[in-house]
Amino acid sequence: MTRNEAVRLVSRALAIIQLITALLEITYLPADILSWYHHAQFGSSSIPSDYFTRLSTIELGALILRICGLLLLTLILWNCGPWVARNLIPPTQKEEEPIEQTNEPPT
Repeated sequence: MTRNEAVRLVSRALAIIQLITALLEITYLPADILSWYHHAQFGSSSIPSDYFTRLSTIELGALILRICGLLLLTLILWNCGPWVARNLIPPTQKEEEPIEQTNEPPT
């Protein structure tokens, strides 16, 4: 297995893990939306309901941001560009050293 194949395999495995995590986070959306809707129904007539409306809005926004971040990371890892390859499996010293070329004929 070459280095590129190993990097692609590790990157795709991490992408699948991130996708599963994002799908698990999506299961929290209905509860957060219901909580936000429940607290927003009361309006800002009293201070506690206004507090809980803001709290539910922040929680819902954070959940959506977390899901979007996980899906973006999944996309980046699945495509496995050179940046991902450098960070997942750094090149060894053999790969970093340039090959010396000489003009002498082989003996």
